[in-house]
Amino acid sequence: MNNFATNTTTSTSHKQPLVPGFLSKPVTMVPQKVRTIFIVKALNILLANALQDGELDFLDRLTVSVDIYDAKLKFALGLKHGKLVAATWQEGDDLNLTGCLYDFMLLASRKEDSDTLFFHRRLKMEGNTELGLEIKNLLDGMEVETVRYYKQLNFALYHTTKVFEKLLR
Repeated sequence: MNNFATNTTTSTSHKQPLVPGFLSKPVTMVPQKVRTIFIVKALNILLANALQDGELDFLDRLTVSVDIYDAKLKFALGLKHGKLVAATWQEGDDLNLTGCLYDFMLLASRKEDSDTLFFHRRLKMEGNTELGLEIKNLLDGMEVETVRYYKQLNFALYHTTKVFEKLLR
């Protein structure tokens, strides 16, 4: 079974490890609304300082959808009263972000530059480009020390990406 995606949209071909179908199956068994609520609650905890400082206020009345296609995980969120809230995932949301789990983990762990991931179309952005750039700039400029549980999160991301690289390549 081939667990790679080959990105041929650029002049350089890049293989990305994908989550095998049998591992994504449990995700699909949990209702999408429950998955979204869980993710949004986790993000509210992790990004509590940024939310408190108003760094995510630009999301007010907007919806950002994320599709992690190999993990069969879709969720949408917005901002209401200074907190991230679950929204219904739709293709026509203000911004749709799409990619594989591995590339989102590289972005979150800062092992790969966001410009590289988007330029090589490993992560795709559709919709409100200005909103997408605001999110990208927020992520790029965020001081990792302000993210709650950053050390634990980074440890988990580091080791999970290593597992992807060793087992799936």
